[in-house]
Amino acid sequence: MSDDPCRQDFAENTRRLFVDVAQAKAIASGARPARRAVFRKTHGVVRAKMILDPERPASIRFGIFAAEEYDAWIRFSSDVAPTESDSSNGTVGMALKLFGILPPTLAKVDPHAPTADLLLQNHDVFFVDTGYDMCAFTQLSLDGREDEWYTQHPETKAILTAMTKREESVLTATYWSVLPYACGDRQAVKYRVSSESDGPSLAPDADPNRLRSDLSARLFKQKADFRLSMQVPRPDANLPIDQATVRWPETEAPFTAVARIQIPAQNIRAEGQETYGDALAFSSWRVPEANRPLGSIAESRRKAYPASAAQRHYVNGQIDGEPHTPRHS
Repeated sequence: MSDDPCRQDFAENTRRLFVDVAQAKAIASGARPARRAVFRKTHGVVRAKMILDPERPASIRFGIFAAEEYDAWIRFSSDVAPTESDSSNGTVGMALKLFGILPPTLAKVDPHAPTADLLLQNHDVFFVDTGYDMCAFTQLSLDGREDEWYTQHPETKAILTAMTKREESVLTATYWSVLPYACGDRQAVKYRVSSESDGPSLAPDADPNRLRSDLSARLFKQKADFRLSMQVPRPDANLPIDQATVRWPETEAPFTAVARIQIPAQNIRAEGQETYGDALAFSSWRVPEANRPLGSIAESRRKAYPASAAQRHYVNGQIDGEPHTPRHS
């Protein structure tokens, strides 16, 4: 039997590295409130609505995409320490929690809650291919030996470099699901969320929380809209499911408009709003069976995400459960 724990059980060892080692170390250092294992820096939490496109094809109307509209809450964040400056240009994430879906979902916690999650980031490929790769790279990184991985996998270093890009605003960025999901029982798809806003940042570069300040200023003045599209491979396409560093070309998998995400003007600094959003747990497995995640990295997330949420909820004195109705303004 291999003595490599990632070979023995990559999903369980990835959970251990992120939750029992990295997240637990941050908690033991006294950092409060306890944060997520990844995407720890919150830029803002906003209420929104997702309205499905009435012209979307019948071939994709499964699970989440069978209904007409949802109330939603969105958390914008970066995969850096909460105290790190936005000048570091860490990967930006967009996590949506949709209210009003028809349960059950595949979530470990409260699968009968009428909620579903979509997790996206501002780069269209991942920096390793498989769940085993994620486990092995994380172990080396925690040991300060990531250069050993880069020597054998130069694509990882190139993708990580490309992921550290400046965004003028979380409301002007484009986000991708990166990993594929099922759509019914016949096809794998990916998601993209494209902004309908533009313009330079409304906050000075010297502001270490530039993205939060910009988000607050923009939404205090006006609404923001995004378009959700689904990348559907053509029938003759041969695109990888478990090779996350490989980009799906639009020639083989064009995008189809699915929904509009509407964020009304609001005060994101309203009392309790960020606290509410930071207490929410997001998981790629909080989806109906028809929209199940695909690939081995998704299997790692299935263990790590709920374990990370349970640990921070316990430390923060919060219920490790799912809200069945959205917070209203």
